[in-house]
Amino acid sequence: CTLRTEYIKNFKEITNRRRNLEPIESMNDILTVEYIQYLRSKDIETVYVRSNLCILISYLNQNILENIDKIKYLIPSWIKWEYVKGLFLMPKCYAGHNGIDVQTQKSIKKVTDEVNKIRILIGSHPSFYPHGTYINWKADKMKLYYGNIFFNDEKFLKILYSQYDDTFRANDYVIDATKEDKQSIYDFIEQSTNIAIFVDCENVDPYKFASVFRNLNENNLKKIKKVILYDDKNTTNAWDYINTMIHLPLEHNEVSRLLDNKSLVDMAMVTGACKEYYQENTDSLILASSDSDFWELIKNLPNARFYILNESQKTSNVILDKLEERNINYCFMDSFAQSEIQDFKDMVLYKNLISKIKEFNETACFLTLNPKELVDKIFQESYIQGSYQQIENEKEAFFKKYVKKGLKINVVKDGDEEKFEMELVSSK
Repeated sequence: CTLRTEYIKNFKEITNRRRNLEPIESMNDILTVEYIQYLRSKDIETVYVRSNLCILISYLNQNILENIDKIKYLIPSWIKWEYVKGLFLMPKCYAGHNGIDVQTQKSIKKVTDEVNKIRILIGSHPSFYPHGTYINWKADKMKLYYGNIFFNDEKFLKILYSQYDDTFRANDYVIDATKEDKQSIYDFIEQSTNIAIFVDCENVDPYKFASVFRNLNENNLKKIKKVILYDDKNTTNAWDYINTMIHLPLEHNEVSRLLDNKSLVDMAMVTGACKEYYQENTDSLILASSDSDFWELIKNLPNARFYILNESQKTSNVILDKLEERNINYCFMDSFAQSEIQDFKDMVLYKNLISKIKEFNETACFLTLNPKELVDKIFQESYIQGSYQQIENEKEAFFKKYVKKGLKINVVKDGDEEKFEMELVSSK
């Protein structure tokens, strides 16, 4: 793609120098010759002496078309791959590996005309081609002026989806907390001596909590001595893997129930916070919860410093007013970009699928024979949330990667008998 852009940007100069029999490989003042050599080492030829430059570009286009699906794994599952893929293609401008599409004068003229149309399009709509880089925009969509299309990820993805008459709805994946919000956390930590974070796992989305730390500078968090999780048997097991996302000392307390219908997490967390404050000299407490019950804790520790990590849709305005009256800073966890923790979500989903397979192999019982119900259940247990369409896209990606292609049933020996055994054959 870089070579293609360089060919287009320097089209006239390259053509003139080739007329003077200068090899393309020597034009290192206007081309990244190392890329030509690298591609050649991979058996991808990009230079044909007798071809005009439009045809050379069409050969590049063919190679991009044939190889682009190899980088699909680099694109997060919450972005539609076909839309991203389309950005790099140049429709109607392909040559074929052996020139089979450009062997006749008629075919050469046809491809050359199409490539020249693209060159004219780039020149007449420079705002759609930042730094002159070719991107496959639909010409009929270029009547609008978008300004800087790379202003941020949200803007770019909304424009990209609109090219396909679709709407990008996963805003929480790309909109990050403001500098002011992040700075308020940094300031709280800087002004503290001994800090601990207390997490109400029943009342906090584990992915939103993880996104806070993925989007903050770890160097500014060194004064936090530990993160203490207060968990319940009924919460998502995503909390069991949170240590892969947070590089701070972690305590995970699973609070047992006396009655099946009564959780004791709130009481355990209040008790733990008081113990840390009075016995461990913890002067500053960060509470991760949107539960109003913790207001009593704040009210009865008047000399402690508090910072609240909550979620906008779970927190009442009454609590926010109370916090502001006491000059207690807070920050919404759902304001941090979710894109940074997609690998965490994928891992939790994968672990839960493996758990279902293990259960089947041990008990010969499986959750469901309906693959859609299986995926729905795994997403539910993993506590994956978001807009309806976005969750459906993620379910489809998970289904195709693991359930559709990955599950395999074998017949294995178990003593003198045979039994079914399930395994996951697709790569993680």
